[in-house]
Amino acid sequence: MSRIAMALTRLSNLDRRWIFLVILLAVALPLLTPVEFRASPSDETLRFDDALQKAIDSGKPIMVDVDFGPQTMAELEPVLLAVMHRIFTSKTKAIFFTLSPDATAPTRRYLARMEKQYNLNYGEDYVFLGYASSFAYTMYGMGTSIETYFHSDDRGTPIRRIPIMANVESIKDVSAVVNIASNAFPKFWIQYGVAAFGFDLLVGCTAVNATDLYPYLQTGQLKGLLAGGRAGAEYETLLVEKGVIEKTGDATRGLAPQSLALLSLLALIAVGNAGYFARKRLDKGVGAR
Repeated sequence: MSRIAMALTRLSNLDRRWIFLVILLAVALPLLTPVEFRASPSDETLRFDDALQKAIDSGKPIMVDVDFGPQTMAELEPVLLAVMHRIFTSKTKAIFFTLSPDATAPTRRYLARMEKQYNLNYGEDYVFLGYASSFAYTMYGMGTSIETYFHSDDRGTPIRRIPIMANVESIKDVSAVVNIASNAFPKFWIQYGVAAFGFDLLVGCTAVNATDLYPYLQTGQLKGLLAGGRAGAEYETLLVEKGVIEKTGDATRGLAPQSLALLSLLALIAVGNAGYFARKRLDKGVGAR
């Protein structure tokens, strides 16, 4: 027993560089092998898709607010791309905009990619209105007039000259608003938009922000929620099952490194605690002598 205790004690004093190496291997090896983890869709993910399907079935355009930048791109880009695939595969028209200046350039890239993949016509199948400041005023004001806050689109074309906007005067004329955000904007959408005008709001957010939004999901003020990379992976799996996309994307690829890294951390914590108690036991034995 003392040999085991001494071995655990030595492991608990392991040079931290070995710990960093273990985590590096746990993250890197899954990316270099064909190993893939799949996430089964949860009830929340199914609820999100049902709400999006309801919006698609209405025949009205869907409005998408993109509010994340480079810092959270790894977590939220797959969520946004999955939603875009879902919308454009169904031939639904979509109106994109952002209330975050650092999301403007990435959104242009995502839309250019979708335009090429689905052979979309700008101005008819989709439009990007660009960036608007003063987010709270914009959220509330769009409930009565979109043109007041977006005089022209991202390319400088007046709103009234864009075919997709011909019958869209306000948020009341769209089927739903989808907000993919890394900040607190979903809560402001509920306070300034949903509370005043009663439209359907769907949200994709970072995992750390999800806890603030679950109460709104329970009350029905939020119709659907995809929380973090795990939910993005679940949604990719669901879209593959539905035939919307052929294969899963970056959210699913990120599951294996995350899972193995967490398992490695748990194992290291367990070894460290075992070593701590083994050392205490050895010290007591030495003191008793």
